[in-house]
Amino acid sequence: MSRQAGTRRGLTRRETIAYSGTVLGGSVLSGCLSGEGNGDGGSPTSTGSGAEGDPNGEATRSEGEPHTATLAPVGEVTFDAVPESVFTVFPWYADMAVALGHGDSINSLWWAEEFDAILQYFTADLEGVSVSWADLEGEYGANEERLYELDSDLHLVDPAWLSTQDGWDRDAIDRIADTVAPWFGNQYSNLHQTPPEAWAADYEYYTLWELFEQVAAVYRERARYEALASVHADLLARIERDRPAQADRPTVGYLQLPTDLSAVSVLRLNAPGYYNAHTRPLGSTDAFEDLEITGEFASVDFETLLEADPDVLLVLWGMTSSVDLEALRANLEDHSIGGHLSAVQEGRVYTQGTRFQGPLMNLFQLEMTAKQLYPEQVGEWPGYEDGDSYPDFDADEQLFDRQRVSTIVTEGSDA
Repeated sequence: MSRQAGTRRGLTRRETIAYSGTVLGGSVLSGCLSGEGNGDGGSPTSTGSGAEGDPNGEATRSEGEPHTATLAPVGEVTFDAVPESVFTVFPWYADMAVALGHGDSINSLWWAEEFDAILQYFTADLEGVSVSWADLEGEYGANEERLYELDSDLHLVDPAWLSTQDGWDRDAIDRIADTVAPWFGNQYSNLHQTPPEAWAADYEYYTLWELFEQVAAVYRERARYEALASVHADLLARIERDRPAQADRPTVGYLQLPTDLSAVSVLRLNAPGYYNAHTRPLGSTDAFEDLEITGEFASVDFETLLEADPDVLLVLWGMTSSVDLEALRANLEDHSIGGHLSAVQEGRVYTQGTRFQGPLMNLFQLEMTAKQLYPEQVGEWPGYEDGDSYPDFDADEQLFDRQRVSTIVTEGSDA
């Protein structure tokens, strides 16, 4: 099924790369330049050779040595080298790239300035870890002409999701895979949503950290993934150990609220999928668990909100320019119905960052949300105001080790 890479520019840059599993246009062109210095600990922000027989058990990162990664609905993809220029739309993939020491590979990101600010807020105390997305161009979706201009080595985008966007049919998706670079993404694991019918037979659902594992395979960063996954497992174990008994946990309303309170949208707190990777593990009771929600949220009125009367309100996007959290709280207090809510009267209206989280944001958002819900057990969340930095908790107040994470990201291992 393979054919020679030369339809556009000959073999000046790309080598042949083939999909197995679900096939997009047969063979495609990889666009990976070389594997020089891109193994575990071999990114521009790390050290170490990653040679065969190293403690990470990884093969030598020699130029031209193929490696594979597998993700539904695309299937198995074989790379000739680690991608150095990567297109994506959503920030969880960019977060993954940063966590793996390859943040500089990202060349496009939708709403980049906002997501840059959110990740910088969370990771400011991670020594040596930097984020530089703010100036990236990006849109919600993809423009075929722009993809040719960027000439990326990889598109971290789910082609099934892209097929629902204007201007993208199977032929266009295959054309980009054949003449620019492969697709590699899984969108509908976000809430275990139903993928487009044409892609359903090849679809699987992944957790956030399972998805991260496959992206780590693309970047040949198994050691970094395993080390960060260990931090995540330790964090979950601590939360599970310290949280109160089920009967003593608060009821929670997970909301999307504009500053002027002109609409109230309820999100699912404990649904499967990586959108809830920072709320579901905490095991709190969703105050709206009996509310029928089709899609990502349900619109309700304040009477419905008061009837449920959650102990805690978590407000999504409170760390972005689209929501003024201080003004929102004041508006709730002044609202004829909102002012009667227990969470408002008890001062338990908290900001959330984003459901669009990768592994680094997930670690911090797990810690933040645990402190918002269980202050007596894991320490109190001190609050958030626009322009704040993430709280500088003392070591005994941290639910995970910042230095350990910094070392993994910058050096490739916490050994």
